[in-house]
Amino acid sequence: MKPLTIIGLLAVCMIMTASVYAGLVYSDSIHFPWNPPLTPTPSHIYNLNTAMNEFALTLYTRLCAENSDNVFFSPYSLYIALAMAFEGANGATAEEMSTVLGYPKNNETMLSTIHYLWEEYNHNNAFNLSTANALWLRNGFIVLDDYIQKIMNYFGGNATELDFSNPVEAAKVINDWVELHTNGKIKDLVPAEKITDVTMLILTNAIYFNADWQHPFNSSLTADREFYIGPNITIQVPMMHMDASDVLYNYTETDTLQMIELPYAGGNVSMLILLPKDSGLAGLEQDLTLEQLNEWKESLQPKEVYIYLPRFTLETSYTLNDYLKQMGMTDAFSDMADFSGITGYKGLFIDSVLHKAFIEVNEEGTEAAAATAIIVTISIKPIFNADHPFLFIIQHRETGNILFMGKIVNPLE
Repeated sequence: MKPLTIIGLLAVCMIMTASVYAGLVYSDSIHFPWNPPLTPTPSHIYNLNTAMNEFALTLYTRLCAENSDNVFFSPYSLYIALAMAFEGANGATAEEMSTVLGYPKNNETMLSTIHYLWEEYNHNNAFNLSTANALWLRNGFIVLDDYIQKIMNYFGGNATELDFSNPVEAAKVINDWVELHTNGKIKDLVPAEKITDVTMLILTNAIYFNADWQHPFNSSLTADREFYIGPNITIQVPMMHMDASDVLYNYTETDTLQMIELPYAGGNVSMLILLPKDSGLAGLEQDLTLEQLNEWKESLQPKEVYIYLPRFTLETSYTLNDYLKQMGMTDAFSDMADFSGITGYKGLFIDSVLHKAFIEVNEEGTEAAAATAIIVTISIKPIFNADHPFLFIIQHRETGNILFMGKIVNPLE
């Protein structure tokens, strides 16, 4: 077995949220009372975390199936953005999204648990963890009060009207907001050309995380070492090294896998690294289920470990429409979509789910950021304007037999 064949970075901490309960900037004439969410039980928290992690692993599998290069994303950011859209879904659209997200529509307990986790993960002192949610509306586009209140109460989201008829300026406002809430790490999330005449609203989530390792690596020990990108192909990378005899790390291994947990300062957030021995990432990913991951985690035991870990920086960008359709969320992206819970009528559908992510791992710790934008547009009925020459057929529908056929070049002749 080669030492350190491929580093499998499959889980990079649970990057959770923090946003500000600012007054809702929607209309001077609309004010919403604060309705305190329910207090969830441990089982409610477990159920939501299970749903989120199942979503994370399923999407990871889809991304890896079509991306042989590095993959990095924030499943939490995507989940929360989709959950905000889900609260406006009805009918078959809501059923499909419920299956993908793993919780039922209009479930106050689940929504309250989202809010609870939002508070729990953001009241910290040992590391910097923050997030924000926002709803961006076309000027004059009317949204149901109930929907706005859900976004405010459970997601801490602000709503702002923008002039989408000026897509360059509207995109700049949204992208500046994203950049602000990711400490400048995520730029240009929403291209101006994505904002069109039929764009009605855009949902955004931004996440930023920065923490030191509980046991920092000694930078003087970092040195170029071989990294195997194929069975017989190596490159030289800056490899960090930890050999402190007084430091214990949670560690486990099987016949095919090594797994280690690297805690961040404060102890509440950690990075799990799953390293295949011989089979490569394909074999590991094939075995990767939430049940299997939990089993590996339960087998972790404190142990002295010599660690070699590459220092790395990743920036990724995805349009996730096709991946979410593969997971079962199809109606939401079509004319069949029902987001009447947002406006009170059908006609809205998701045009794009955009996601960008950034991570830097070095001797001191980890800095990571991600942002998601869900662009929602309105369906426009096709216009059939026969104002130029056309062909026509009169057929017997049951048999398909053409009874008459012709063309019109000049209707007045």
